[in-house]
Amino acid sequence: MNNFQSLISLLAMGALLAAGSAFAGTDNMAARRDSAPEWTDADSNRDGYLSKDELVPYPTLGQDFDRIDTDHDGKLSKAEFGTWMDMDHDARTDDGH
Repeated sequence: MNNFQSLISLLAMGALLAAGSAFAGTDNMAARRDSAPEWTDADSNRDGYLSKDELVPYPTLGQDFDRIDTDHDGKLSKAEFGTWMDMDHDARTDDGH
């Protein structure tokens, strides 16, 4: 193998490793989400909101419900849920929950 082919092979391996690292970071973020449900799994009545009853199987969300429900309408919108999901674990649990 000549030097040019070696260089191309090394660049290709580097690109694959970088792509793998990006996916590993995504997996770590997902792990920090405390096994929160996918929206479609939790929204069992398909009304576009999550109620406290729908969150019984997801105790972390249930105990943080009042904090997550920022407009205090008694249900979680997809936007409220998404904001909570985007927070890191420490920010979500900073008040002892």
